[in-house]
Amino acid sequence: MSLFRGQLSSKHLQQLHTNSSSSKVLRRFYSSSNRTIKEYDVLFLRQHGAKHAKWHLSAPLKPDSRVRLSYGASIPGSELIGRRILDVVRDSAGNSVVLHEPSLASYIINSERLATPIYPNDANTIVSLLDLNPSRPGEDDQDDEAPPFEIFEAGTGMGSLTLHIARALHAANPPLPPALRQILISSPFKARYDFATSRGCLEISPEEQAALDAYASSRRAVLHTLDRNSKHARAAYKLVRNFRRAQYLPSVDFHVTSVDEFISQRLEQTGGQPFLSRAILDLPSAHENAERVIEALHPNGLLILFKPSISQIADFQAWSNETKQPVRMEKVIELYSTTASDGGVHDSSGGRHWDVKTVVPRAQQGDGGNNKPVQVMRPRVGERVAGGGFVAVLRRWPVSEVPVQEAPEEPEAQE
Repeated sequence: MSLFRGQLSSKHLQQLHTNSSSSKVLRRFYSSSNRTIKEYDVLFLRQHGAKHAKWHLSAPLKPDSRVRLSYGASIPGSELIGRRILDVVRDSAGNSVVLHEPSLASYIINSERLATPIYPNDANTIVSLLDLNPSRPGEDDQDDEAPPFEIFEAGTGMGSLTLHIARALHAANPPLPPALRQILISSPFKARYDFATSRGCLEISPEEQAALDAYASSRRAVLHTLDRNSKHARAAYKLVRNFRRAQYLPSVDFHVTSVDEFISQRLEQTGGQPFLSRAILDLPSAHENAERVIEALHPNGLLILFKPSISQIADFQAWSNETKQPVRMEKVIELYSTTASDGGVHDSSGGRHWDVKTVVPRAQQGDGGNNKPVQVMRPRVGERVAGGGFVAVLRRWPVSEVPVQEAPEEPEAQE
């Protein structure tokens, strides 16, 4: 600051000091986990039973609801609203219950599902490969004036990857007014969803619909997620809405249609010009839908394939070469499966799990019962296997240029 002090007026310095002070207040507020629990919050409850603890993910809390737990016990929602994270309460059977805020990983793994999820460790890897670097509104004039940054996901499934991508895009969009957020979290669902727009799932007034549509038109980053199964789309919509009081829902548009129909309609609206910056295909036969998606990708855009088998990646590459698609495969990686036991929070967040604890060995004959505590540190033996598969990253090239394919590597000479 001393290098620039002479170039700044006292007014500017005062403003910097004010901003610095307020940012410290904000940092203290957001870093605190001791916040008050509100209506429509979702909690991760650790119920301490007679033998061991059990975890339960609650539905969005309401004053007239009850959260059902193990051992035939439950807790009224009114007993939880107004308390703080890490408070301890008693359930109807007298067991102590600790109130936790679910992480994204534990929320996804413990939510009900109609489709196999992309597990959090795999979803995090895919989001990293998408190379998303959104700027905040007002931070970059060029980004503010440019068309929205659009991502397309084919194969919504449970909505796990949808939620991970939406979180990565969140900072790029303008803040959602509190009144509109309250509409998203409190409005009842329609008996039959209308996926013509992402806001057609709620029973709201025309005025509220118009306000949500006006916000949607101001977005700088949008995720389009598509599934042919309307039940999957409805479940994924609820999954995104219920996490952190619909914080990431405004960044997502849900669609129930075919890939070709959606892409063709959008290309017609743009006069045949590309509109996608990223695309993810989580489909059994991706090459049957990829040609139109590649056509809709901006040059230098990325196409991600998520497949359970490496042979499916090879089939796609063969199709791409035969049909001379303007894409180049940059990398193919294997997603390692992870394991976790029921003794802890099963969230498949990646990495190798270890047991690190202090125990007192059982008394042995002749030791006088004076055993001292010892440290136990060893890899955890997994009871569940989660995740795994293969991801391919392809880059879109201009049609006028033929993407250069790397020559096969020569085997190293044997000494």
